[in-house]
Amino acid sequence: MAFTTYGSNNILNGLIGKGSGPLSNCYIALSTTTPNADGSNFTEPASASGYARSLIGQSGSAATQVMSAPANGQTQNTSIIFFPEATASWGTVTYFGLYNAATGGQLVLYGALTNPITISANYVPLFRVGNFSLTLT
Repeated sequence: MAFTTYGSNNILNGLIGKGSGPLSNCYIALSTTTPNADGSNFTEPASASGYARSLIGQSGSAATQVMSAPANGQTQNTSIIFFPEATASWGTVTYFGLYNAATGGQLVLYGALTNPITISANYVPLFRVGNFSLTLT
């Protein structure tokens, strides 16, 4: 897992009291390419093939929270994270990213999937409970 320059700067601002953090709204996204630290080269499947980012947390809305309270620098999903059903091939997704918006927005961090997923039509990508974790050490 790696933070983008945007993510790193916002986290540092939050730590030194100059900002509130980059993810008051947090969406998980999938990529078929290897992202760059500047947030470029994050290639999401086409929305025309049924793809959309999945909300994993919205500040102040407990009903949207799917990640556990951080402990020992780690958090993991406590609910299944679903993406929409693919209506056409999405290709092979190899990376995930966290964005601050459902579309557009800023890529805050990204990481490689342990196992790449080839997504064809009628497939519903998901992370089962406990299968998506983030660690800061």
